Amino acid sequence: MTPDPLSQRRIATALAGQPIGHDVQVFDELASTSDHVKDLGLAGFPHGLVVFAEQQTQGRGRRDNRWQSEPYEDLMLSILLRPTIPLEFWPRLTGIAALALCRTIESTTPLKPLIKWPNDVFVDGKKVAGILAETFTSNQGPFMVLGIGLNINRSSFPEELTPIATSLRLSLGPSQPQPRERIAITLLKQLNQLTPFWQDSHEVIIQGIRERSLLIGRAIRAKLDDHEISGQAIALNDEGHLIVAPASGPTFTLTSAEQVRWS
Repeated sequence: MTPDPLSQRRIATALAGQPIGHDVQVFDELASTSDHVKDLGLAGFPHGLVVFAEQQTQGRGRRDNRWQSEPYEDLMLSILLRPTIPLEFWPRLTGIAALALCRTIESTTPLKPLIKWPNDVFVDGKKVAGILAETFTSNQGPFMVLGIGLNINRSSFPEELTPIATSLRLSLGPSQPQPRERIAITLLKQLNQLTPFWQDSHEVIIQGIRERSLLIGRAIRAKLDDHEISGQAIALNDEGHLIVAPASGPTFTLTSAEQVRWS
């Protein structure tokens, strides 16, 4: 495929005056965009800086899973955030990012993405995007790094990932490469539209997530600490936590979990 490089200038121009994306860095290669943004956060860089890498050599998701891609195919970015809201609301960022990803895909393609709680976006039953939100402390106070990987134009995956991963292009048809830069700009604009609901009127975010939930109504299994839980996912509460009804006994609420599977 012909290289489709991102333009730092065009992205920053499109986001001029916006809280997120007014300052953009694009690298041909980084070990990890999130590690790079963490270093910039520790050095005092301001809220809203966005770093893209055309290729990552040590990109990571939750549980230190690797997120790899060929150059110029997908979107790998991390954002430096210094929220002025109370720390208790900071975990809401993952849901905000998931909804922003869904709205981006909906506005740029005919696809119908769904959110697999807590931090993945799926298309046609396969993972198309992942989110990793981390909090750090610096001399300037705490800050967040929001890492996002979105498979856009990848045409194949390793054999072990083929049954569970996809890209926008694969879901739409291999003859339909997608405009990465336009999708990147749309994503940042969506984040700017949704982050004002981070603390106040957060029900707007939760309702959007509920409407796109992959798990609600399904039987699930999830790893929690050193044991596995199971039951039917029946709802999301007002914080976006997953409410599960086991086969017997009272319902319980998951604030986080690993290896969530469904049937």
